[in-house]
Amino acid sequence: MISPTQPGAPANQATAHAVRRAVRSFAVNIWLAVATATYGGTLLLLRQHPDWSPVAKVTLTLAPLLPGLLYLRGGLHLLRGLDELQRRIQLEAWLFAALGTVGVHTIINVLHLHGLALTWLPGGLAVGGTYLTVFGLWCVGVTIANLRYR
Repeated sequence: MISPTQPGAPANQATAHAVRRAVRSFAVNIWLAVATATYGGTLLLLRQHPDWSPVAKVTLTLAPLLPGLLYLRGGLHLLRGLDELQRRIQLEAWLFAALGTVGVHTIINVLHLHGLALTWLPGGLAVGGTYLTVFGLWCVGVTIANLRYR
């Protein structure tokens, strides 16, 4: 192990910090995967048990919101630990994803309103589709922001 007084120690510390940040980033995205998997599981359960009470159906349908909120909490915690440039890139990517998702929802609602309903999205994006849209647009937003700051 290199002591802080030896040459190369700051590089090792920077590498260790980058690895810790990458692991935290991965852990945050695990919550998004859990939310999406929970959504898929709830869809299967609701299709297999259409006779359940409305309270049970609503409770089950809202279940993916808990891991979604944990995803948000973890993302905000991760954001606090980033340097200024990375924080700006992430904020721009999240803003792009949020506004893009609102745009997608709006387009789907306008299509439904005017009788051009998408047969494969009869109820809009729903919870799982919203999470996937946010994630996909976040990936695009991070790519765009990284290209802008190179």
